[in-house]
Amino acid sequence: MIDHFRDWWFQHCSRAPVARLLRAERRRLEAELACWLPDAAAAVRQRVLAAIRDEST
Repeated sequence: MIDHFRDWWFQHCSRAPVARLLRAERRRLEAELACWLPDAAAAVRQRVLAAIRDEST
């Protein structure tokens, strides 16, 4: 029973706050990079998006 509840909790509760935190941190870093080095920020963003696309397929 505890295993079932633990799995439910991780699926519905624990990932959402972590995902929001990671998205906020990513947006903060993107904004900071864009102010300092616009060309580097664009290159990093493209590499990250390509890596995400590759993992999702």
